[in-house]
This record gives sequence, C-alpha cells and structure tokens, in this order.
Amino acid sequence: MTKRILIDASGVNITKPSGGAYCVKAYLEALLSLYPGLVDVVCPQEFNITDTRFNIIPAKQRTTWEKITHLLKGHVYRGAEPIIKHLCAHKEEYSCVFFNGGVLASSVLKRLKDYHLTTIVLHHNFESEYHMDSRTMFTLKGKTDKWIRYLEKRAYHLASINLFLTEQDKQLFETHYGKRENNYVTGIFEPSVQHFPLTKSTTKSAVITCSLGSEQNKRPLLRFMKRFYPLFNDILPQWELHIMGRNPGAEILELEKKYPNVFITPDPPDLNRLAAQSAIYICPMDSGGGLKLRIMDGLRAGQPILTHQRAARGYDALVNEQFFQLYDDEDSFVTGLKTILEYVNNNPLYKEEIQNKYYASFSFEKGRKELQDILSNLL
Repeated sequence: MTKRILIDASGVNITKPSGGAYCVKAYLEALLSLYPGLVDVVCPQEFNITDTRFNIIPAKQRTTWEKITHLLKGHVYRGAEPIIKHLCAHKEEYSCVFFNGGVLASSVLKRLKDYHLTTIVLHHNFESEYHMDSRTMFTLKGKTDKWIRYLEKRAYHLASINLFLTEQDKQLFETHYGKRENNYVTGIFEPSVQHFPLTKSTTKSAVITCSLGSEQNKRPLLRFMKRFYPLFNDILPQWELHIMGRNPGAEILELEKKYPNVFITPDPPDLNRLAAQSAIYICPMDSGGGLKLRIMDGLRAGQPILTHQRAARGYDALVNEQFFQLYDDEDSFVTGLKTILEYVNNNPLYKEEIQNKYYASFSFEKGRKELQDILSNLL
C-alpha cells in the first residue's frame, strides 16, 4: 500500500492510562507496525504529542461559538471539522480513515461518502447501553438515547468496516441496526510486545481499579461495597481491599471510614505497579458495555480475577479458567472467591500461568495479526 492512513484519536489523550486511550493506543501501534511511515493521526492540540513515527494533525480546542456552529452541522466532537477540512484538501493521498466510536464518526462519514475511501469504525461499546447505564446530566438522564442510536446506526451503515471489542457488542449492533458484511470482532490487545514484570504479592489484599470520578464506575462500586464486600470481609477478615483510581469524590473517600480494612488510593502515580502488589483483582462493574480494560491490568500482572459476569464480555478465552471467576449474586460471589483461594494455594507458580494464558489471547502480536488479516483484502 502506498497511500496513507488517517487515524482519528482526537477524543482521547493517548499519553494517559485511561481505558479508552489504552484501546486507541493498541490499535494505533498495530497500524504503525503494519504501515510504517504511512500513518497520520488527529490529536488534541494541547497534549503536545511528539511521537515522530506519525504526522500529527492537531484538533484545537473550540470556543463556545464554534461548538454551537459545529453541532448545527452535526459535528458532535472537535475532531470532525479538522478531519473534513484535511481530507477535502488531501483526499487523494489517503486510502483509509480509522475512527474510534460511531457516534463521533457519524457526521464525518456522511461527508466522506463520495471520497472512495475505506472507512473503519472501531466501536468501543454499544453507546446506547453505555449511556443508559450511566445516566447523568450530560445525557439528560437518558433522554439523548434516541439521538445516540440515530448517529451510531448511521455510522454503522456508512462504514466500510465495523470492528468490535466483544462478540456481545457485535450482536447488539446486528440486533438493533441490522446485519452487515465486514463486521469483525477484533477485541483488544496489548499495545507493546513487552511483558509486564511479575512481582510477588506480599500482602493479603484484593484490589479494585477504575476511574473513581466516573458515574459509570462509581455506582457499581458503591453497590459492590454494600452487597458483596461484607461477604469478602467475613471470609477473609484479615485481608485488605485497596480501591485505586483517578478523581474520587467524597462518597468514595468515605468508604474508608464506613467499611473495615478498606483503603482508597486517589490518583496513584503508577497504578499498574501499585495494584499488582495485591493478591486478587476484583472487577465490580455490573453495567455498561464493551470490554472492561481494567481486568487486563490484573491478568497482565498474573492476578486471579473475580468479576461481575457483566464485565466478563470479551474474555471468552479465559472464562473457563479456575483463576477467572464470575459472580452475579451472593452465592456465586462466595463460590468464586473460595475457588480462587483454592487455586492460589495449590499453584505456587500461579502468576506465571495466568500471565502466560493472558498473553496467549491478548498479545500485541496476536492483535496485529488479526487486524492484518482483515485489512489485507480491503486496503
């Protein structure tokens, strides 16, 4: 391929360790590896990204007036305008445009219909499910759902290729928006060939990590603490539970006082290495769609996983493993926790086993190969 690829990364800061950014970075790294020297990336201007492996097309911050006028054009995010302007002037140089999220891509895809470009949309989740499960003032308590579905459906049908993180997300799209050719489940994978260094868990503790200021994370966490943490504390009264993440509010910080052996770590400078010191990783997320990337942090560090079954989407290759336990009620939580404890006690090299099985399904090499197989016939 001699023409270029344009990647839209204007909705995230790829220099930060958030879930969405991690996913974007993984696909960006795969495309850079497959098409070196042919990648341009639309990035938020204020993050001053200096990676010399790709050309940067800056998406500047918008004034209030620009936000209003762009929205009247149907552009729901700041990346739309610079992408359209750039491609209007340089469309002959490109063969492909790669978008992150159908709602954001919708208006741009409509404008690109006659450009004869291959357009790829990576759907991080089924947006309607995400917004309805985390209703806030931003979504007008769910009243934006019809608009979200309209935009997402339009992008889904305009895109040349739709990629999904989980089989469940793909099925939701096909159920609500109709079946299409060129729909693929590519999942998520490591953005690097390097393996995370394993450390011995010296503390009797479990850990939960997430963005603590997010409504979608805060609500499931509070439900978990009320319903399931007392069971954890009854079974393991000497153990600690560490909750780590960005921007915890007063309600989250109060958990330290409300429950025994609970410790909140706000804005940890190196979350992955700090979380890896615990013996068990718990994911309490019982809502939303997509793939819960924080579970990858535990698996990468060789930690057994105890997760709500809703958060197990995308981890099909591991759900039958003894170290990957699902729960949805009190009985299954207790059973899952005891199964993990038995597994750990009977397997002195359990961390190595977990990490090896994780990388077998989520390595950079595997993800890149799957993406290459899809794109080789289309680019």
